[in-house]
Order: sequence, then C-alpha cells, then structure tokens
Amino acid sequence: MAPSLHAHSSFTRPRTGDREGRPTTRDQGDNNLIIPSRTSSLHSRITQPIPSTLNVKTQQRTPKTLTHAYMVCGVGREPSQWVKAPAPAQGKIGHMKGAVGQFWLPEILGSSPRLEQDNEIARALHAAMRACFPHDVEICTGRSQPHCVHHAFVLQQDSSHTLYGISLRVWSRADDKRAETIRDLRKRTESDFYDNPDETYWIPYCLSFLSRYPLYNLLGDYLRGMWIHWNKATNLFHAEEVSRILSFPAPRLNDLVRIDMKDYALCYQFPSSPTGFQNFAMWPLFCCLSIPNIVGVIEAAISPTRRIIFVSHYPAMLTMAAETVRYCVRVYEWSGLYVPVVHARHAKELVQEPGPYILGITAECRSLFTAPTDALVVDLDRNFVLTSSPPTALSPGQRNKFVTRLTQSLNGDVTPSGVPQHLRSAYGGGKLIPAGQIIVMRGEVESIQDPEWWSQDAVMSVMDHVCEKMGRNTGLKAVFGGAVKKPLMTKVSMRHLNEIVRLC
Repeated sequence: MAPSLHAHSSFTRPRTGDREGRPTTRDQGDNNLIIPSRTSSLHSRITQPIPSTLNVKTQQRTPKTLTHAYMVCGVGREPSQWVKAPAPAQGKIGHMKGAVGQFWLPEILGSSPRLEQDNEIARALHAAMRACFPHDVEICTGRSQPHCVHHAFVLQQDSSHTLYGISLRVWSRADDKRAETIRDLRKRTESDFYDNPDETYWIPYCLSFLSRYPLYNLLGDYLRGMWIHWNKATNLFHAEEVSRILSFPAPRLNDLVRIDMKDYALCYQFPSSPTGFQNFAMWPLFCCLSIPNIVGVIEAAISPTRRIIFVSHYPAMLTMAAETVRYCVRVYEWSGLYVPVVHARHAKELVQEPGPYILGITAECRSLFTAPTDALVVDLDRNFVLTSSPPTALSPGQRNKFVTRLTQSLNGDVTPSGVPQHLRSAYGGGKLIPAGQIIVMRGEVESIQDPEWWSQDAVMSVMDHVCEKMGRNTGLKAVFGGAVKKPLMTKVSMRHLNEIVRLC
C-alpha cells in the first residue's frame, strides 16, 4: 500500500519574538566557507547514509521519514536588531525591483527539529538558509506584494550524505511600527533617502523542507499548495501540515508516494533502482539553450576537469539546469563539486576551485566573480555560452553528429523561448499549478505539461550513447591518444545501495 499522510500534532513553531532561550542563528561565520567533498555522484541518487561497513559516521542512520527537516528563516521581529550583510569583496549584488538599497543577514526563526536538538541538523539548516537567501534578505517597497518564488537546492557533503531542499519565499506586509523603524534605518544609511510615510514595506520569509530524497516536484508542489491554503492561518499550517509531512514514512523502491490535496493527489513513483530518481522535468533546459549550446555543456560535463557555471535571474532554473546536465551524463558517472545555488559571498571563492564542478550563480551576482579561462559560463536567460577555452572531449565530427542526433530526437530544431513561467513564479496567475504528477479526484485540475516536441526517451538514448562511448575510451588509447579519462570518484556498490533501501 502506498505511504500516506497521517495526522500528528506535536509540532509547534517557535514564535519569532521568543528570543530568550533561542540560540543565535545568524551565520556570522559565513565567510569561512568549507568546500564540500567532491565525491557526490548519481550513484547516490538515493542518498541514505552508507552502512558502517563502509567506515562512515555511525550516527548517520537510514532515514525513517520522507522529509528530514523544516524551517522558517528571514529577519527577526525587531528591525532595530537586524544585522547588515557584509559587502562582497568584488563587484556589487544587483537589487530586485523596488528593493531597499541594503541587504540584511537572515536568521532561522523556527525549525523542526529545533536547532538545539541536533548539531548536524543545525549545520544543515544554516546551509539551507544560505541557499534560500542567496543574496541575503531584501526589503521591498510598493503598493502590491512582490511575487512569491520557489526553488530547489542541493546541499552536497559526500557520496553518502546529500540533502535536497525546497524553498518558498513569501512576503509579509510590515506593520506601522516596523515600517517606522525601517524608515529610521534608511535615514541613517541612505544619503539620498526620501521619506514617504505612506510607503508600504514588504518583508520576505522563506519556508523550506529538507529531504534525503531528490523530490523536487513532489515537495515543491506540496509546500506551495499548503501555503496557498493556510497562509491566512499560519499557526494551523505549522501545527497541522508541517507535522504531517515530517512524519510521512520513508518509502521503499517501487513505492507510489501519494499526498492527497483537495481536488487531486500529488504522487511520485519511486524508481526500481537507487540511481533512477528523477522528480523534475528536463525540458526547461531545452527552452533556455539551443541544441548546439546544450551539446557544448554536455561535452564540458564529460571532460575530466571542466568547470561549468550556470547564470540566471531565476534560482529555480539554476537547479533544474544543473540537475538536468547531471542526469544526462549519469552513464558517465559525473562526479565533482556541485552547488546549484551559490550564495553571493561564496561565488568568488568557489569559481576558483579546481574542476570538475557545476555551479549555479544568480545573474544579480555576475559582477562578483571572474570566471577561469577554462570555465563555461552559461547564461540560461539569454541562450549564451562564454568560454576562452572550449571543451575538446569530442572531435568536430563527433560534435556535429551529436547535434544532429539530438535535433532528430526532438523531431527538429527547438527554438529557445526562455525560462518557463512556472520556474519564474511560485503561483502563476495567482494560483497553484502543480509541476509534478497528479491524480485528479474531482473536477478539472490544471498542471504543467511537457511540450509537444519533448521526448525524454529519445533524448536520453542519444545522451547515453555519447556517454557510454566516452566511458569506453580508456586504457592505452586514452593514455597515448589524449582521450578523456573519467574523473576519480567514490564508488558505491549496487548491493550496498539495495541493502540500504531494504532497511527503510
């Protein structure tokens, strides 16, 4: 029987005003960036911890639940206690439209489990907070509420411990007292500030789930659906819906996960293999980049030390692009530094890391770093790839054949149309449109559909063929012929992965 939600009422969100007894949560050591291990790969798409026989920490246990943790982050209730974010070492972060000309450090306002309960959870939530607010916190002005946005992110640690997150950014109108305090802060920090007592201030907060499973569509649809239903009664949202999803049991391979909503159910069929997770659509990348540019990115991904930097105004597109490329080269077993949503203060340092890596950096942070000459800077918003040293893993003939076969797999050339609307806004037209699979229970329910031109089976057949051919290019031919050699990676046997799954 498919796992299903069941009620649990033990979770109560800490109030943002309850400062006494609550640990300081601003990430004041944020600049001391720890580079994660480079051994993450698609061998560990189900990323439960590996058994003790593989010499990892004994406290890492097989997950018992679908989700790992939940948090709310943003700025505290008192603006006088907000901390200005430090300026970047290079360049300047672009502000969103209508934003006050300042960034503030976010803090964790509430979480389950609580921060003080588990140091590992606390570290994971602080890393997630940086992914939720890659520019730190911006306060906006305007008569109407800014758009709510959502995006997925990945917290890579090693081949046995990767967390996958979903973030939903919502907005709260500042009351008169906080608006007055914000105006006072602006008077002291902005030389050109014009005081308008009627100006409305909007304060962002991020709601986020972490999971050991890459369930981007399932958890993203659930979080957006529950918020649009409960946003007028946030206490019920946290007491009822959050606690229910946190107690949802961990599925086994081949299980159908089903979460009932009002008129439909969200669902996802767990794969039969630990490497088979794909709970996201690949076609948005083909909306952003031309086929020759996609071929160039894939060629870079199968080069031994190649560095790929995705750039977009939309964090949701960054993660989907990175996950699509990583999935396309799954046969090649790509391994390296993987940060699909990079925090602004880490951009300059991370791009200088040796390859291979795949990074995602918002377009607002483009001036914060200078890309290495061998890196591919891929502008997803403008269908543009920039590099001083194009990849050479494929010969010109192989590259042309790759472009031709990929074009044929889509029944002709696809004209890039830009980032799809459902990755730009959390609620298209003010309503939830599920991106994942659904079961309609009553009426008609609108959902995101694959374009008519999209054929994943045909595309993956081409991708697998290229990667298999590159993977076979080893031995003396690779040594003396200058061919591509697979990067080093931590191998995890299928037997061990299947043992993990059976323990769920």
